[in-house]
Amino acid sequence: MWSKAYLTKKTINLAKGIALGFLVVLALFPIFWLISTSIKSRLDILAYPPRFFFTPEFGAYYRIFVGKESIKVVKSLLNSLTIALGSTGLALTLCGLSAFAFSRYSFSGRRLFFLVILLSRLLPPITAVIPLFLMMSNFGLIDTRLGLMLIYSALNIPFGIWLMKAFFDGVPRELEESAMIDGCSALGAYLKITLPLAAPGLAATSIFLFVLGWNEFMFAFIFTSTRARPITVLLAQAALGEYQIYWADMAAMASILVIPMLVFSLIVQKHLIRGLTAGALK
Repeated sequence: MWSKAYLTKKTINLAKGIALGFLVVLALFPIFWLISTSIKSRLDILAYPPRFFFTPEFGAYYRIFVGKESIKVVKSLLNSLTIALGSTGLALTLCGLSAFAFSRYSFSGRRLFFLVILLSRLLPPITAVIPLFLMMSNFGLIDTRLGLMLIYSALNIPFGIWLMKAFFDGVPRELEESAMIDGCSALGAYLKITLPLAAPGLAATSIFLFVLGWNEFMFAFIFTSTRARPITVLLAQAALGEYQIYWADMAAMASILVIPMLVFSLIVQKHLIRGLTAGALK
């Protein structure tokens, strides 16, 4: 006979498993619905009640990759990839140096300055549109990849500094001091000692910065028109017809936008978990 404690523990584990399974289904169902919509006919998409069993059609993907819109889609994907990677690299460089300074050096007003940087992230981004637009116009950066890289980097730097400072705090200062005693400069100790030891945190920060740059829509919609238009803006514009919305085309393009991030997340999942849990155990 099973003991009462064993039955209680088994019941609790079963309840946890059911709750976890429900959360997984809840999180993945929108992605499933998006991909299934992209391979449905218009009648299946608008059917009520919704149809879970249907004959798949891949006309939307054909129109995107082979049709007349294929060049625009490929160009927008390249724009999104270039902008996201560029803004991530720039923000990561500045965030690393700033976070290292906050973590290692004591100066007047350090805590207040750090708090102000974090508070700047709380401002609604829409409040910066007008001054940024005027600045970008003066420097000729409207509808350019570089302009969006600079904007995304400026928006994401406060978050990156806050995240990377926590990882640098977990790296012992004695290792840097030993390197400098051996003749290494402060910058050399940062590059050769601190960064390699904080690599999991660096990976986690880069993932978050890349996702923020890849998914951004508002500034991309306002500051681009044709040359530097990313896939997020093309998604909002391409599927709107004169008399109807092309739901299958929109879902197919959204699936293209989502799938690379899913693949990227699966590839770097190990590094992300290591970065988030680094320093949890001593």
